[in-house]
Amino acid sequence: MGIEKRSKWWTRPLGYIVWFLISAVCVTLRKRVIIQDEAQPVLGNKQCILALWHNRVFAPCYMYRYMVKSSLPICLLTSASKDGALLATVAALYGFRAVRGSSHRRGAAGFRDMLREVQDGCSMCITPDGPKGPIYKCRAGVVRLASASGLPILPVCVDLSNCWRIAKAWDGFAIPKPFSRVTFMVKAPIYVPRNLDDDAQTAWLEQLEQAMAGGRPDFEPLEK
Repeated sequence: MGIEKRSKWWTRPLGYIVWFLISAVCVTLRKRVIIQDEAQPVLGNKQCILALWHNRVFAPCYMYRYMVKSSLPICLLTSASKDGALLATVAALYGFRAVRGSSHRRGAAGFRDMLREVQDGCSMCITPDGPKGPIYKCRAGVVRLASASGLPILPVCVDLSNCWRIAKAWDGFAIPKPFSRVTFMVKAPIYVPRNLDDDAQTAWLEQLEQAMAGGRPDFEPLEK
């Protein structure tokens, strides 16, 4: 069992720098938010679990903060690594909480922390293929949380018209180029039943992966 890597002295100042750079790029982007009809009553109005791919997280915090009107608190699941501590700092600057944990480190403790945040009235935001992949494969935690909490999963697709890719990152992390177009699509909620067995859990994971399969540069463009 791994332990949580605590913030270093440089985590907070570096977090401010990363937050500033993300915000500076996001201000220039041509933004579009598409919320499918079934998701309209949920997003920003009811507790839910937002699910998006790990390599698409550059812009969504900014877009959610400034383009989705909601008074509900939201909590991000970040890894228990030093990178996760940095992301937690950036998330806090956007007004989001953070839970530290992954399948590789603090998995059980992180899951309990997520349930506590849900009981406290938070929505959750999870990258089901993070923090180490395999890319575009959902791990069981997101479906387990939906089943245990009763919250719907909202699949989020992020379409980037022009971006840089970090070649050394396991998922080819995408950074949108300034003044490019980004589309934030929220798809219909997925309601996972309680008390799933392993076979049923696998079927729901496959359904979620299919719903999230949209957005360049890895998939076909989102529907207009």
